[in-house]
Amino acid sequence: MSKSITLTVSHPRIPADPIEGFRFLWALYVRGYKPELHCQRCFIGRRVEEFSTRTATSGTTTVLDRLDRYPYVYVCGVGAGKKAELRHQNLHLPLRYKEGGIVEKPTYNGYIFRAEDAEELAIPALPDDWMGLDREHARCKNFQFAVAYLGGSKH
Repeated sequence: MSKSITLTVSHPRIPADPIEGFRFLWALYVRGYKPELHCQRCFIGRRVEEFSTRTATSGTTTVLDRLDRYPYVYVCGVGAGKKAELRHQNLHLPLRYKEGGIVEKPTYNGYIFRAEDAEELAIPALPDDWMGLDREHARCKNFQFAVAYLGGSKH
């Protein structure tokens, strides 16, 4: 039986529609990373075309069905506010397949991201100067996830 996660986004007060409040919104199947990069560009994998800034809508379900080839799916939303406020608005939802698992994650603006047959993976922080990197690189949640789950040393 193939592994898949179902991802549904809802909002208690806003009818089903394109998801608002994120400058960028995406899901990516992940199998590796490039340590010299951070943000989405550090990941080696494949975009989930039906769940991106232009295509993601609440009230629909996206089946993430490539988990036989990719061990992780990273769902990310970059807030639309000022840079100093983004850490309160950004969404980081790294997932892996777990039969029967359910993850529900609220966003700053009231959306509920629900993943079934999944578990959320914690993202451990790195020191600001990890491996001699600049602070922005070392603090990037995408990069921190990659280091924790895809190999901790700079290649």
